[in-house]
Amino acid sequence: MAVLQWETRVGQMLAGAPDWLGQERMDSLICTHMRAHPLMRLYAAHGDRSPLTLDDIADETWRRSTAYQAGREALGVTRQLALPLRAPAGVIRTFVIGRDGHDFNDRDRAFARRVQPLLVGLDCHLRELDSLRAALPAPASVPDLTPQQRAAEYGITPRELTVLGLLTEGLTAVATARRLNISVHTVTKHRENLYRKLGSHDRITTVLVAQELGLVPTGPPRAHRSVSPDR
Repeated sequence: MAVLQWETRVGQMLAGAPDWLGQERMDSLICTHMRAHPLMRLYAAHGDRSPLTLDDIADETWRRSTAYQAGREALGVTRQLALPLRAPAGVIRTFVIGRDGHDFNDRDRAFARRVQPLLVGLDCHLRELDSLRAALPAPASVPDLTPQQRAAEYGITPRELTVLGLLTEGLTAVATARRLNISVHTVTKHRENLYRKLGSHDRITTVLVAQELGLVPTGPPRAHRSVSPDR
């Protein structure tokens, strides 16, 4: 997955770089050529988040470019399909599938459109869960258990723990659904499961029990990066 800070021209490949290439060289390749990449230029200029291939928008000028030759020589990639994720303004976060030979066909594109919402939802969930875990205190009553182990003791799943964190921040079911890219009905079911597992019957009691167990932070709500719902 590529994460590009467009204004500062800083880029990073978080996964998928071949071991033989090396992370530092891969990041350098992205930083050097990101602004010449037709897909990244389109996403930066228009905020479009549709899955696209290079052949959808690039012409022969791209194939004669230094950026194209660098990717071909370093990775053996001549065709690319991008599946963008949500990101703050000025940032591009996207899965990029690369290969040599023929371009991606209509079936590949249709599959990309179907799987993109799943990837967006998974990415939203993981980012919220990572943020929550980073803010969690160690339970004072059972210092040898981590918050994740304590959640597992109560049968709380990672998804429910994420919903619990957002419940602690006072987010409504609608806002939680938007944040995690899931349905309001799914959020409601997760909340019902949390009430049952923690032996509570309302939001306030649930939050208090969760804080006592060290499952959620007890201080001010966590700060979040602003991400537009449609991005």
